[in-house]
Order: sequence, then C-alpha cells, then structure tokens
Amino acid sequence: MKPLPPFWKYLISAVSGATMVLAFAPYDQAWLLLLGFTWLQWQWRDASPKTALIHAWLFGFGLQCAGVSWIYVSLHYHGGTPALLAGLMIVLLSMYLALYPALAAYVVARFCKTNSTIKMLWLFPVAWAVTEWLQGYVMTGFAWMQAAYSQIDYPLAGFAPVFGAHGVSMLVMTSAGALLSLVTNYRQRSPAHRLGVLSLLVLLWLSGFALRHVDWTRASGEPISVALVQGNIAQAIKWRPEYRDHTLALYRDLSRQAADSDLIIWPETAVPDFKHRVSSYLQALQSSTQEKGNDILLGLFVRNPETRRYFNSVQSVNGGVYHKRHLVPLGEYIPLRFLISFFKRWVDIPMSDIEAGAEKQPLLRAAGQPLGLSICFEDAFSRDVRHDLPEATLLVNVSNDAWFENSHEPHQHHAIARMRALESGRYMLRATNTGVSAVIDNHGEVIALAPQFASYVLRAQAQPMTGVTPYVWWGDSFIVLFGLASLIWAAKPFARQ
Repeated sequence: MKPLPPFWKYLISAVSGATMVLAFAPYDQAWLLLLGFTWLQWQWRDASPKTALIHAWLFGFGLQCAGVSWIYVSLHYHGGTPALLAGLMIVLLSMYLALYPALAAYVVARFCKTNSTIKMLWLFPVAWAVTEWLQGYVMTGFAWMQAAYSQIDYPLAGFAPVFGAHGVSMLVMTSAGALLSLVTNYRQRSPAHRLGVLSLLVLLWLSGFALRHVDWTRASGEPISVALVQGNIAQAIKWRPEYRDHTLALYRDLSRQAADSDLIIWPETAVPDFKHRVSSYLQALQSSTQEKGNDILLGLFVRNPETRRYFNSVQSVNGGVYHKRHLVPLGEYIPLRFLISFFKRWVDIPMSDIEAGAEKQPLLRAAGQPLGLSICFEDAFSRDVRHDLPEATLLVNVSNDAWFENSHEPHQHHAIARMRALESGRYMLRATNTGVSAVIDNHGEVIALAPQFASYVLRAQAQPMTGVTPYVWWGDSFIVLFGLASLIWAAKPFARQ
C-alpha cells in the first residue's frame, strides 16, 4: 500500500486533534482520545524532530480551536468584539497553546535516542505531562483541554488522588503507546514483548479501577445541609441598572426556600453591584441568617479602599470574605496596562481590569466549616485548590458561566470541578448562575445536579472531610520531577555522541 503524502498526514493530525473535543464533556467519548493519541504517537515514534513537532503542533492546534471555541461567545456576543477579530483571537490563542505538545514531541524526538517502545510507553507520556503542567504556569497559565478531564468517569481517573490530573494525562498517553506497540510490527514482536505490553495496559486500567474505590480522606463530623442558588440571570441583562432590584429580590426569595439549610451559596457576582452600595441589603440577609442559625455566601465586587480598584469576591453575610487570586487574562485584567485602551476599543467586558486578592488569605468559615474557595476558572488550577488544603473540609466554587451560553464550556468546567474533588478527597459545592451547578462528593461523583438555564435551588447533604490524599501532599512535584529526570536520563546517550 502506497504511504500517504506528508500533506495528508498533517491534515489528519489537525482534524484528529479537532475531533478530540468529542472526548470531553458534554460528549464524553473518552475512548476517542486513546485513538487520537495513538495516531499521534504513530507519527512521532520514528520521525525527525521537525516532523514530530509539526504533527504535535497541528494536533494541539485542532484540539484547542475546537475545545475553546466557546470563547467566541463571550467575546462576540457579550464583549461586542467583531466576529472576525473574535475568531482571530481564538486562532492565535490556539496557535500558542499548541506549542506545548509540539515542545513535548520535539524534545523526545531530538534528544531521546532510545527504541520506539520506550518512547511510546514512557518518554512521550512524561514529556506530555511536563509540558501540560507548563501550560498551566506560563503567563499565569491556561489549564484547559487537558487529557485527564476526559477521563473523569473512566478507570484511569483513579490515579488522580495519587498523581493528580497531569499523572492521569500521562497514563492516557502511556495507554495509547501500549495500543500502538501491540498493533505495529506485530510479526516482528516476540510473544514476551506482546505479553509484557498487554500486561502493562491491563495492570494500569485495573489499578485505576481499584483506586477509584479507595477512601483517601475521612469524614469530619456530621454532614451539613447545603443549598446552591442558581439565579439564571441572562448575561445580556445582568449589569443593566433596571434589572438590579429584580436580581436582588430573586436571590433573596430563592434563598428563603432553603432557609432551613446550614449553608446557602450564591454564584459569582450574584449581586450585580458593589458591596458598599448594597449594605442595607446585606444587613437584612445577615439578620435573617442569625434568626435561622445558618449562613449565606454570595458573590459580589468589593472595593479596595487603598487603590480604588475592585476585587471579585465571595462574602459571608456573617463576616469573612475571599478575594479572587487568579484572574482571567484579558477577561479580568489586562496583562500590559498600556494595552487597556486598545483592548477596550474592541472588547467591552464589564470589570475587565480588577485587582487580584492576596495569595495568602485566611480561610473563610461558614456553617462551622473552613472552606476552600475558588471563583470561576480558579478551580482549573490544582495548585489554587491545594492552597487551602488540608485545612479546608469542603471545597466551594462559584462561577458565572452565562458568559458562554449553551456552549460546551459549562460542561467542561463541571468536569474540571469533579477532577478537583477527586484529587483532594473533598466534597465540591459548585454554584453557578446558569449551570452547571452541582454537589460533588470526595470521589468526584455527582450526587446532586441542577437543571441548566433554570432558576433553581439545589439542596443536598455535604460531608466535611479531613486528611490528605497523596497528591495533596506532594502536588505536581512528583510527576514533574519524574518526567524531567526521565527525559534527562534518556538524553544522556545522545549527549555522549
């Protein structure tokens, strides 16, 4: 059979990368990622550094373009960005994010002169994990469309409390390498080789399945009753002054339906105003909670009296506040301040230049529990969630995914929140404006889910947890150091030449 010309191979890499969006929520066809990674490794295994880099970059470009296409909704429909410019911004972002898998492929192909089996089962997987981790740090990071999030309902997710999401991504790549090793050069492979590779593949998946049933943390006291209030305020009207009183009344009235709950949680910026302008409203809520003996957490903007800028915050009506630490580039702050006037010329996003909260903040306590709080995409970063552990007994994420309407972003974000719960061995209480609002247990399983795009009060029991998973203890350092040590070891024979 005549081999495909390079152009068609490159095109297949780009298309297969774009198809991988179906492996993630809400489509959840995780098996596709194994096929995609298998194709990718087939093109990498004996390729020149340049060829491996091109295939990996095209695959990553296709994956990111399709995976984060929801940014178009926020930029064009809610930010007023011209359609062409919004599309161009997504393309440029995807081109940048694709550099990370390209770097992984290039490093292994250029410096690691070992046989293809070692590359497929070990070196490509660790290089992928290291560059995926790097993607979450450079320029504050953009930790989205990472392989582990597609595996949350599959056996390999059992490794998340041990090695974290990057470890799971590594093992997905290892599994793909094992499949490729089994089907390529089949007649030249010895029975011992085939049996060894097959045994490794089976062992990984059975181990992951077994680890899903391990209780890494333990209950702390009795469960508490929680209510997540989903207001379903359309983004198009959220900040209009004429809708302000309607929104405040809606959240107050919905909360009254759950007045017997220990903890009531509203979404990010549920209060469409600044704290100092709604003091009487907050005092009325505080009086109500003191009478009922419960607590309400709500999202709003808080002015910094020193800088006159604002924090994106979560406030307990009974005292205590958390200010968002990890801001969204170009969404909540402009990386280079001289670009503000240029950026605002094309994108009109409310509150797009706010202030980051201090890295070290005392844990907010509510309903007698120390809470690990995150706002919006902060829960996409394991390090931000681990920051409050092991002291926090519950995780809380508030978000406003109305920015992205009925795209796949809210579902992807929901899967990410489930991964954080699994990694940390904590319940995750996730309150959003339009969905997906959910109560997630310490194994990453959804125990209560609100319907999307509906005003709804989601009620459930949440069990405070204590203790640490192995991943909380060592974080990403284990996988990163293991990956770097592996690549350095594999590069030594080349260095001697």
